[in-house]
Amino acid sequence: MNERHKPSTRQSGTEIPQPASADEPTVLFVSDTHFHQQPDAAESARLEKFLQLMKLACDADQLVLLGDIFDFWFDYPHFRLKGYDRLLHALDTVRDAGTQIHFIGGNHDIWAADFFHQRFGCSPDCETETIQFGSRRVLLSHGDGLLKFDWAYNSFRAMVRTRLGIVLAKSLHPEILHALSAWLSGQSRAATRDEASLIEERAQRWFDRQITPAWDLMVTGHVHHGFRLERGPVQMVALAGWFAPLSYGLLQGGQFQLLDFDRDAHPGL
Repeated sequence: MNERHKPSTRQSGTEIPQPASADEPTVLFVSDTHFHQQPDAAESARLEKFLQLMKLACDADQLVLLGDIFDFWFDYPHFRLKGYDRLLHALDTVRDAGTQIHFIGGNHDIWAADFFHQRFGCSPDCETETIQFGSRRVLLSHGDGLLKFDWAYNSFRAMVRTRLGIVLAKSLHPEILHALSAWLSGQSRAATRDEASLIEERAQRWFDRQITPAWDLMVTGHVHHGFRLERGPVQMVALAGWFAPLSYGLLQGGQFQLLDFDRDAHPGL
């Protein structure tokens, strides 16, 4: 690994955080790009901007993909569905530059966990986790199921995140699985995308219940609305996704910024 890159430290919920490092890594965060295997013109434009972000990521220490990068992903034992070649090659370039990649699976792409573990060295389960980035203890979560109970989506989530669910899914023809996943995921998105004020109200209630969290920064996605909540040194930040705005996060010098790729000046990394 390139010497300029500072490694992160993964933590379970029962571990004592390590002392803060004197070196603060530069970390980029992005979520909810929802790229399809065959993008249309509008999505192709978003993809080009994302590939530019990946060029920036080559100069960062860490890159965090917070789920739903792919609108659909499933691996079968001897093949994977075609598509996403330009995106995967860009991530190869980021990895080869020495940037450590973290992947937290979303409701659309949790099944990419094993592929990302093997190809990019990510955590093998790609579930919610707390990582020490320099002086910051950062909770990484896609955020699905966090702010609202939705029986249809929660049933889907329980299925896709269990070994039994994966085995059952692999028994289906790929076209059937693709159609089922798209329908269920679409139902979830329609049911849980509330007005921004309601999302922030629910987030505030959840945040207020975190009395003594084992983290001082939480970064999440899923709701497609960007916001930041603070209580003393503890922060909760939601990325807005890669639509309008093209939202991403930057942790630099121990400070977190929520940025718009089109509007804000690109940071010097």
